[in-house]
This record gives sequence, structure tokens and C-alpha cells, in this order.
Amino acid sequence: MIRLGNGIYLCNLNGHHLKIVYMGNNICTLYLENEYKGSAPFDYIKKKLTEFEKTWNTSQIKKYEFKEFLSTFDKMI
Repeated sequence: MIRLGNGIYLCNLNGHHLKIVYMGNNICTLYLENEYKGSAPFDYIKKKLTEFEKTWNTSQIKKYEFKEFLSTFDKMI
């Protein structure tokens, strides 16, 4: 998780971009892919995201690239 100025936090989990904006009084708003998802207690969200970042090895996860299936049977005929 990266902390920017004015209480903005950025996180990248499994290819999804998550933005957390701290509003004050332990309240934050959540944005997933720049789409508003709701508000939640800041300390709970920060704790859970930190746990996810430690347990998930997101550097190894890659998005699937579509490859057309070619059968070896078709080539033999």
C-alpha cells in the first residue's frame, strides 16, 4: 500500500487498483478501478489490506492471454 498526500492510499491487489481516501474520524471511502464502492472504518480496511498484501504473492500472478486452441489431430489429416 502506498500513502500519498491528503490521506490517499493506493493499493494493487491481484491486478485490481484500489484507492482509499481517509475522510477523518476513522472513516474512509473505497474506490475500485476508480468506481466508488462505499465507506468503511479506516483501521479495519488498512489492517485487512496489509494482511492481503503479505499473504498474496501478487508479483507471480499474471492475467491470462487468450491463445487459440490448435489441435494436433487437425494437422495430421
